[in-house]
Amino acid sequence: MTHSNRHFTRPLWLILVLGFVAAPDALAVAVQGLYQAEVPIEQDTQGMRAAAFREAMGIVLVRLTGRADAAASPETEDIRRAAERYVQQYRLTREGKLWVSFDSAALDAALAERGLPIWGVERPAVLLILAVDQGGGQRFVLSAEDEMPNPVAAELRDRMLGLSDNRGVPIILPLMDAQDQTVISFSEAWGGFDQALESAGARYGTDSVLLGRLMMDAEYRVRWTLFSRDQSYRWTGGVDDGINGVSDRLAQRYAVTTGAAVEGEIGLAVTNVSSLADYARVLAYLERLTAVRAVNVRRLRDDTAVFGLQLIGSLENVDRAIRLGSLLSPEAGARPDLPTIGVPGSRPVVLTYRLLP
Repeated sequence: MTHSNRHFTRPLWLILVLGFVAAPDALAVAVQGLYQAEVPIEQDTQGMRAAAFREAMGIVLVRLTGRADAAASPETEDIRRAAERYVQQYRLTREGKLWVSFDSAALDAALAERGLPIWGVERPAVLLILAVDQGGGQRFVLSAEDEMPNPVAAELRDRMLGLSDNRGVPIILPLMDAQDQTVISFSEAWGGFDQALESAGARYGTDSVLLGRLMMDAEYRVRWTLFSRDQSYRWTGGVDDGINGVSDRLAQRYAVTTGAAVEGEIGLAVTNVSSLADYARVLAYLERLTAVRAVNVRRLRDDTAVFGLQLIGSLENVDRAIRLGSLLSPEAGARPDLPTIGVPGSRPVVLTYRLLP
């Protein structure tokens, strides 16, 4: 365990806005800092530091499992109690907080041993469209930056971005420039016009759009709607329930269900692999997938590479993660539940993809 003297961060929303406007075809973001947390500490004593490590571990477990109760669940109690074992680096910040970074491999292994879900670093970005009615004719859509100072908007922005960080859900706030104003004006957002929202999502390169309609009365109630992959989910709650609701739903879809791991080795084929550079790119990508424990090369023939995968999750976990990314595309007509290519002496290939240019 070592001290870290340097820790630089850049606002997540700024990275997302710049990245998605420049590369609108991307659907997933590699979220940084999932294994790190900052927590208050009164004094840097051994006892208070140990308590801070446990609190930081709770924050990280919520992000990694996608479960809001992971910071207090009996299933994670022994991990939180032994938090110091997983600490790789820590330091005191100028704000009087303790910054902690945990060992990602050891923590993933601990979650897998307990059959708990693991939500990997590749996560779908969500465009957040929050229409706010302040009352007295004051109405706006929360944007990445305000043209004119607006304390209400600034407070809401900080709150939403803080929630995004706590749950590990990358969100994009719209620029609300001239192009956005024609698609997601306050009236469009308040009316909940699906087609307009889908167009907005396309601009920022995400098919997940979270719409919130906030009436700033005494209750601060918000009507939330999540549009994601031709499905919609609706709920009503407070300001915090938007990001929490999105995280809960996306984690159910994308977190690796380690308790449902496939035994043995499954086959995966990738076509359009025409060079060693292509092969190396695909191999490195498969090795990074959270649901994959190990990758073995079975065969290289013509333009097809066949790999054997040992999993800590299910076939569905692997397929969903690959579909979320932009490197591989499912082959036309291939189905994850049907064999497609036989490989002597091992299981047949059950997943087939094409390497994109």
